[in-house]
Amino acid sequence: MQPNRIHERHLIFKPYRKPGFLRPRPGGSQDVQAPEVQRLNKLLNGGLYFVKAVGTVNATDFAAPATSNDDVAMGGTASERQRQNTYDASNQSWRIEFRDIPDAGTGSAVTSRLMSTSKIPYGELTPVMDAWGYDYVSEYVLEGDIFILDGTVIQLHRVLNFPAHEQPSRTPFSHLPPLEAMVPLDPSGGYILQASITVQDSGNPDLMKAASQRLLGLKEHLKSAVKLEPADRLSLDTRVK
Repeated sequence: MQPNRIHERHLIFKPYRKPGFLRPRPGGSQDVQAPEVQRLNKLLNGGLYFVKAVGTVNATDFAAPATSNDDVAMGGTASERQRQNTYDASNQSWRIEFRDIPDAGTGSAVTSRLMSTSKIPYGELTPVMDAWGYDYVSEYVLEGDIFILDGTVIQLHRVLNFPAHEQPSRTPFSHLPPLEAMVPLDPSGGYILQASITVQDSGNPDLMKAASQRLLGLKEHLKSAVKLEPADRLSLDTRVK
C-alpha cells in the first residue's frame, strides 16, 4: 500500500433554477443522449443540492503562469520548459460530484449516503454549469495523500483556501497561486483522516453490512493511533435551504 500524493481543485456550485428545468427533447436518434450525459442530466436536475466540480492538478501547476491565446512559442529548451510549467484552466478535466445528506435513523456506527460522479468535457466550466442552472459559489484546494487497502480508500488531507486578495468575482480562478501562499482552513495545521468504501448496489443489505464491518475493523485496527468516528449528519447536509 503506497500513498499517492493528491492536489485537487474543488469548486462549489449552487442551483438557481428549480429541478427539472432541463428536460430531454423527444425525437429521433439525433436526440438520443450518451449514457454519461443522461446520468449528468439526472444528477443536476434531481433536486436543489450544492454540487462540486473536482479537478486534479499537479504541484507544479501552483504559481505557474496561466496560458492565453496570445502566447507565442519562441523555441528552444527554455521556452519548452516554460510551456510545460504553464497552467491552462481551459484544458482542466473535471468531474461533477453529488453527495446526498447521510441516511437518518440507521443506528449504524458508520455514515452512509447516496453518491454520484460524472465526468464532463474539457473547457470553460462556468458556461456548462450555467446551462444546467448552477452558479459558482467558491473554491478551495484539497491537499493530501490517498491509500487503497483492500478496497478501502483512506485519505489523509487538509483543506486550503485561496488568499483573500486573490479572490476573483464570481468566477473560478484562471491560475493557481503558490502552494505555500494557500491558507489552511485549520490554522493549527491539522489533517483529516477519512476512510470510505464505495458500494455499487446500495440496495443489497449484505454488501452494505460487509462494507460497514470492514470500516469498523479498520477503526479497531487504528484505535491506538487515531480515533475514527462518523461525522455529524447535518454537517454533511448538501441541500439548498
